[in-house]
Amino acid sequence: MTSATTSVPDRPETSPLPFPFTRPDLSLLDAVGQCGDLAEVARRTGSRHGAVERQLDRLDKTVGLPLTLRSRHTARLTSAGSRLLVAGRRFFRQVDLAVQTNIFGRGSEAVDAPAVLAIASAEPLLEDVVEDAAATLDVLLSVHHDTPHQVMRKLAGYHVDAAHTWSLDAPRNSVERAVRTYGVLDDPLWVTLPFDHPLAGRNAVSLADLRGENWVSEAGPDSEVLVARVFQAAGLPAPAALHVTGASVARGMLRRGDAIGLGSPTHPAVLAPSVVHRSVVERPHRSTSLLVDPTVVPRALAERLAALLADRYLRRFAEQHQCLLGDPWWTRWHREQTARNTRPVRESDAPDAPLVPTATRKFDVEDLHVLRAVAKHGSINRAAAVLSISQSALTRRIHRLELGLGARLLLRSARGTDLTSPTRRFLHQLARFEAEFHDAAVACRSIGLPATHRQADAPRAQLAPSAT
Repeated sequence: MTSATTSVPDRPETSPLPFPFTRPDLSLLDAVGQCGDLAEVARRTGSRHGAVERQLDRLDKTVGLPLTLRSRHTARLTSAGSRLLVAGRRFFRQVDLAVQTNIFGRGSEAVDAPAVLAIASAEPLLEDVVEDAAATLDVLLSVHHDTPHQVMRKLAGYHVDAAHTWSLDAPRNSVERAVRTYGVLDDPLWVTLPFDHPLAGRNAVSLADLRGENWVSEAGPDSEVLVARVFQAAGLPAPAALHVTGASVARGMLRRGDAIGLGSPTHPAVLAPSVVHRSVVERPHRSTSLLVDPTVVPRALAERLAALLADRYLRRFAEQHQCLLGDPWWTRWHREQTARNTRPVRESDAPDAPLVPTATRKFDVEDLHVLRAVAKHGSINRAAAVLSISQSALTRRIHRLELGLGARLLLRSARGTDLTSPTRRFLHQLARFEAEFHDAAVACRSIGLPATHRQADAPRAQLAPSAT
């Protein structure tokens, strides 16, 4: 007896599931689910009506089953579309949380402090700062002194992982690297005059009375001239005789009486019988800050180091300039700065309290592919070849990603490029997130296919042998 056979229709051709979707793909499905009107979907996604339909067609073709049901002017999600939208939201929430935990310093990389911290400083650090950092913070400071501009270049170029400098504007704006900024002091300035200067007998001197003098000035982190900016802030034109030079040359000129200049009583000043220091009527000031790479320097260490710097500067001020404490203005300033430095530091007090700003760029699928390629091939050049882009384009892309994320992703050295350990931990978690998303997509496809196709997908059961 010939057994009858039942033919099963051929399975539809479907491509491998290139999940997860991109963020724009999920935004498109989300807009369809929320409003249903294609014109409104186009408005919300910033696309044209025809482009929206083409994108939805592409998603349907990619998945191999319809994610939306559309008429001429409306669209709604199918069951599969709704399921994939939920799975996509979950995937990117997991990615964002993993980035916050592993890359932005809220995870283990922010706990382990470096044994030696390379720090560039525009101000000579007191010896007791270096000693106290070793004794109380358990970190050795490798200090590199330089001009404010060079200090910021060293930080931006990954030559050091921390910088101590002064600025008239926020220093982080000029650094093309992920940094956190911790305020040290709001630093008032005084003027240094020759002891026989006609105005040396006054307690306070106005900038307007000093415009015709021969000035010497340092340049700031962004190459701004300190004296010129102070005069500008006071509504005065810059002095005609203004010599811009480094700190050591400026100190020599002040000591010899060749020029007058601005400085801070909290930092090393020219202490010699040939000069006097006087308050400035306009009360100019600058800010001193500590900038650190958050992937290297934990928040707690940075806060304590900034507090240590402020404490030592305020102590030196009180010890060396007792005469200024007779002035009510200086007394009030010293009291306020001391109180600010001794209060408990809360996370919300930090100038960069939102660890992941709302405007920060987030990882998308293409970014994940880039990191995976670098991790797999261990080289920017080889990864660029696999991704079919130039080495310089890949380098710029990673650099922009680091800036947007506010964190360092790669370690660059003469021996090549490697992922930071936090980035590796993130990619390890990413594999699990993608597997969950892929499983959800496969489940959607099995639900969306006809029953006969699902039976064809299932493994064939082994029948028990006949007893006959």
